[in-house]
Amino acid sequence: MENDINEGFAYSRGRKFFLEFCDFCAGLAFPFIITVLLSATVIAFACTEDLTVSLIALIGGEAMLGVALFAFGKANGATAYRKYVLNSKKRELHSSDERAVYHTGEYALWKGMLLGFLVTVPFIIVQTVELCVSNLFCDFCLKYVFAWAYYPFSYLGERFAALSYIMILFPVVIHSAGYVVGKNKEIKLQEQLAEETEKRRKKRKK
Repeated sequence: MENDINEGFAYSRGRKFFLEFCDFCAGLAFPFIITVLLSATVIAFACTEDLTVSLIALIGGEAMLGVALFAFGKANGATAYRKYVLNSKKRELHSSDERAVYHTGEYALWKGMLLGFLVTVPFIIVQTVELCVSNLFCDFCLKYVFAWAYYPFSYLGERFAALSYIMILFPVVIHSAGYVVGKNKEIKLQEQLAEETEKRRKKRKK
């Protein structure tokens, strides 16, 4: 009997982790893609010897990336809060829906921060390998895949390459800010919907 309980608990934890993992992947896809696209296009021009063009490409690219990350964070925050409201209603009705039972995809600030951090994980791995064992593959990836993190401190020289880790904060802070704004906007929307629903009920009673 005890073994069955332990197995059931292990299954529940495993299932919850799997559902959360899938939800994180869905929220992570577009932010990661946009960092790569802007790194390979706009920000990649920061490698030019013309300082003016280089700075325009870097500042402009980082600005566009910031706007995109904020927008994705906002969308993720709104979606997460919407799931929280929906799942809360399902739990009140004692629904057996797995996502409601396991609180999958529901709003939590740490999730917004973690999503922003996960965007940077491939960069962290490549940058760490490059610092330990310099090679052409990592160098190429840093310049054309993770240019958003590589170029801001590249002007200081290779000796300061490790400072690029500071750029990890960029997606984390921007995405988290958007995540909170998205939640707040969704709260207002939910309140408006509740008010409209209440007004309709009163009209029907009359």
